[in-house]
Amino acid sequence: MTRSEFLGSLRAGLSGLPAQEVDDILTDYESHFADGLAAGRSENEISAALGDPWRLARELRVEAGFKRWENQRSAGNFFGIVMALLGLAAVDFMLLLPALGVLAGFLVGFAGVALAFCIGGIVLIASVPIGFLSHAGSVLARGLAGIGLLAGGIGGGALLVMLIEWLARLLVRYARLHYRLLTSVNHAV
Repeated sequence: MTRSEFLGSLRAGLSGLPAQEVDDILTDYESHFADGLAAGRSENEISAALGDPWRLARELRVEAGFKRWENQRSAGNFFGIVMALLGLAAVDFMLLLPALGVLAGFLVGFAGVALAFCIGGIVLIASVPIGFLSHAGSVLARGLAGIGLLAGGIGGGALLVMLIEWLARLLVRYARLHYRLLTSVNHAV
């Protein structure tokens, strides 16, 4: 995504906020692009590092609502915070939960395949002594195939564990973002 596309989406997501706040936020993100370009990064790399501008706009709307509430406690500002949090929660439920469901299905399927490889490998290795009286070439092939399947299953299981650990860290970072937003609400109230 180019700088103009990113900033245009961010501006559209921030519509409804006071023009000065929007301009301040956009100036801040302009400086992110300027710094990144000066460091030799492309606009696409910078926008990817900044994240989804629509999601970012939701989070910024929540933060702006908290700041307004801290400065002037009124029913309208409180309503603005509640609506911004509901909007953020809606994005979470519409985007995050379905993605996590698909990901969980993939991980369960991957675990099943790794387990099937392990079981198949063990069965083939166990069948080697039984078929020892038959052709030596087929016995050797079955033994090697069994070892290969078992190694593939163990390797797949190890890869699955690493993937789950990486996803858990990513979800913890995401949860910390929400925690920071909610603790700033508690300090504001």
